[in-house]
Amino acid sequence: MFKVTSNHTFKNPARLDIDKTTQGKTSDYSHAVSGVNQILDRGNIGISDRSKNSVIDNVKKVETGARSEVNAHQREALNFGRDAFVSFSKGQFKQGAVEALGSGLNAAASGFKSTYTPTPHEKQGIDPW
Repeated sequence: MFKVTSNHTFKNPARLDIDKTTQGKTSDYSHAVSGVNQILDRGNIGISDRSKNSVIDNVKKVETGARSEVNAHQREALNFGRDAFVSFSKGQFKQGAVEALGSGLNAAASGFKSTYTPTPHEKQGIDPW
C-alpha cells in the first residue's frame, strides 16, 4: 500500500510509539497505519495523545480479531475529526487540515472495507443472516 522504509528515523516520539506497535503485525490495517504514520512523520505532522492511544489500541485489537478494520477506521474518523476541530480552534490550520483529511479518508476506508471485510463474528462462523 505505502512504501515503508526500514531505515526511517522517527522525529516524533508519539509516531515512534505507533511504529513500534505496528512492527510484526499482519493485518491490512496495521500496514496502512505504518505507512501513513511514516509519511506523516516525514512531513513533521504531529498527533494528539488521544489519537495516538486510539491508533495503538486499534492496531492491537484488529490484529487479535477483537475489533474489525471497519470499526477501527470509524473510530479514527471520529478521533481525527475531533482533533481537526481542536487544531482549527487554536489556529493550527496545517495540522487541522491534515487531521480533517485523515478523518475523511478513514470514513471512506470504513465504507470501502465494509463491502468485503468480514466482521469478527463472521470470522468465527456466525452468519449475520
